[in-house]
Amino acid sequence: MPVEMEAPQTVPINYYYLWHLTALGIIDADYGPAPVGPPSLGESAARGVPDPAIGDTVWDTIAAAGPLHPARVALIDVGVTRDHPNLASRLDREASIDLTTHRYGARTEEDLDTATSFDREERRAFFAGLDIAPLGNLGLSNDDRDYLNDIVTEYAASQGVVRRLYNPESLFASHGTCCAGLIVGEPAVTVENSEPSLPPEGAFYGNGDEPEPSDNRNVIPYFGVDPFSRLISIRTSFEDDARQFLAAFLYAYHQKADVIVLPRGLPDPKRGIVPPKNELKADLECWKHQDAADLFARIAFAEQGGPELEPKAAQKGSNPDRLWHILKQLILGISRHIPIVCAAGNSGESQLIYPASLATDNNGIISVGAVTVEGFRSGYSNYGEGLTVVSPSDDGEVFNRHQLRIDRLSPFAAQHDYGVFQAPEYYYSHFSLLTTDLSGIFGYDRGADPWSAIVPFGANPGVGGGYYTKFGGTSGASAQVAGICALIQRAHKSRHHAGARLSGPQVKSILKAASRQDVTVAPGTRKLTADCMNADNEDALDISYFFGSGLPDARAAVQAALAT
Repeated sequence: MPVEMEAPQTVPINYYYLWHLTALGIIDADYGPAPVGPPSLGESAARGVPDPAIGDTVWDTIAAAGPLHPARVALIDVGVTRDHPNLASRLDREASIDLTTHRYGARTEEDLDTATSFDREERRAFFAGLDIAPLGNLGLSNDDRDYLNDIVTEYAASQGVVRRLYNPESLFASHGTCCAGLIVGEPAVTVENSEPSLPPEGAFYGNGDEPEPSDNRNVIPYFGVDPFSRLISIRTSFEDDARQFLAAFLYAYHQKADVIVLPRGLPDPKRGIVPPKNELKADLECWKHQDAADLFARIAFAEQGGPELEPKAAQKGSNPDRLWHILKQLILGISRHIPIVCAAGNSGESQLIYPASLATDNNGIISVGAVTVEGFRSGYSNYGEGLTVVSPSDDGEVFNRHQLRIDRLSPFAAQHDYGVFQAPEYYYSHFSLLTTDLSGIFGYDRGADPWSAIVPFGANPGVGGGYYTKFGGTSGASAQVAGICALIQRAHKSRHHAGARLSGPQVKSILKAASRQDVTVAPGTRKLTADCMNADNEDALDISYFFGSGLPDARAAVQAALAT
């Protein structure tokens, strides 16, 4: 049932910048006794309590099980900056690739000193040896199978470029940098006369010297879910180019990634459209909603390729869906070998975006929704059939006839008359995720360049000088679950060997079995609770409709992987 706002609220005792790691069981944290009721007048919401006492970690459990063999996480997103001190040694620069500026892949050369006016780029075969035969039957017709084989043959013989130019990911990689920090962020350290590296035996920086905390005052000891694994950045754009995403998944498979994460949807013009659900379409049949129904009909006409509204419509006789269909079958086929973690979407719909919507029990696609520290589904998070698990994130305000969720600490809250809403009110969470940010004006916080000694008057230096930002969404939630999948793979490797890898369905099975629906989102005190979002009495549905298998317990998942 909806929460009664008049009842006393048990609030989290303090905000800790790695609170999401405690919620997932990555680290043990003692927050002390939780007071009942909101803070009294003049009392800080943080209650003046110091940061929680940190005890054991799941990283210690894996370290005690055997040798450290990092997992490889392929992030298909807009790129990751290589300059961030919390990501410097986690990003696999020799494997990362840019598919937005060259069809067959591009990489930026580190050493600009070797460049001459006649030596600005060189050829490199990034897909050499590509072979998808181990994927087996992808469920394609004979014609489509031959079509895909021709694509694979072309890429296997292709040559991309290595450029000695300015790295574009230093400008346009804010979203990928945020996700990367949540997955593999590490405490930045300084080792004298040493470049960042990750030797096979582990250690954050490892040439034998004793590391010291970073002397950069803007850097904090930040941890991702698995700071001992490596990240492969596969940079893609938002263009509706199926070939670009085919190349991205082929490359992730070719690199033998242990986990693939797609923290956004794919712009498939057919499968990417989220159709209205029956309970929503019923409202459009009402007389009072006739104008909205007319608007919906015109929008739907455009999305379905109406000739007057779709200038890029395919010519007659072509099959524009062919590549997208092949991509779908390729994703499903790869997921049976490698877990693919996908964001559920941020539109508050009771259905998942594509390709998270492909998640079923017989494949390795893991769809991830978002929950708040208050125990509710994040106001924007998609949910419904096919949702695998949820993970902590921030919240979003909701104003509809089914619920009211307001940030009452906002200075604008008093300017609106919420009394016109007759819907029950749910608690709004002020907790968000803190993660690594792209420094400078192109970052989310638009912070000043941390390396600049002079900050212009009036400029916003950003959180930590531009290194960090608040983040959330199902993007942040899926990034954390990708980190847990990396922990599962790394635990399995520690008991076997560096080349050992669990399949997508195996990782998904372990993750689901280690998740619980009757759990609180630490440091909160309310168990996962359903809410009415898109239909009357929706909160009476099975709780899996909102949370899938529930909130993962990383420690239980690692123990299961060690026993596999």
